[in-house]
Amino acid sequence: MDEREQIEAAIAAQEALRGVLSDDIVDATVAALRGRMDALLGAGVVEKRRKQVTVLFADVSGFTRAAENMDAEDLADTVNALWHRLDAAIVEYNGRVDKHIGDAVMGLWGTDEAREDDPEQAIRAALAMQASIEELASAAAASQLRLRIGINTGPVVLGEVGTTGEYTAMGNTVNVASRLENAAPVGGILINHDTYRHVRGVFSVEMQPPLEVKGMSEPLRTYIVKAVRPRAFRLETRGIE
Repeated sequence: MDEREQIEAAIAAQEALRGVLSDDIVDATVAALRGRMDALLGAGVVEKRRKQVTVLFADVSGFTRAAENMDAEDLADTVNALWHRLDAAIVEYNGRVDKHIGDAVMGLWGTDEAREDDPEQAIRAALAMQASIEELASAAAASQLRLRIGINTGPVVLGEVGTTGEYTAMGNTVNVASRLENAAPVGGILINHDTYRHVRGVFSVEMQPPLEVKGMSEPLRTYIVKAVRPRAFRLETRGIE
């Protein structure tokens, strides 16, 4: 194993300790290791790295039908208002808008600085997004607009992809978040257990039947998020499986 591989392995080992050690300790150690990596690789190189993040996918349902009843100017205004509201909710709750894909948006939490409440912030953003699109849909022309949202928390690889230099998250965590969005009911927010265990006590949820996901050896435990609990408090997550 060369020095670069040793540093990468050390970073991965530190990231795996989140939840056991405090984020401050892990962040400081990882920052030092990345400094060694930068010195090894030279300035200006964007290195792929592993981090635990929370990934949100939101897809607009009913847009095609709504567009049939709009003229071009109204359609443009609705699209601009839609993404302004949804993107603003992600940013307001400390997330980063990663990309737009057709009628969907992908948001990330924890890419720059991991926080203990990243999963909670992502869910709060999702609830704000649902409320925002309901407000927008109150206009007759956009009355059919609804959102499906899926959220997952886990390890990803952050780095540049393709020839465009796009910096994004890659890996199974992202794929599962996308599958959760596809499986979410229209107007609903679907999370799996990897996210739920970080937010127990904060939100009212409804457990769903096990979800079969292509490529996964076991069904996922999933939950529909209903609302913030009136007396929300985060329960201890250590030891919860």
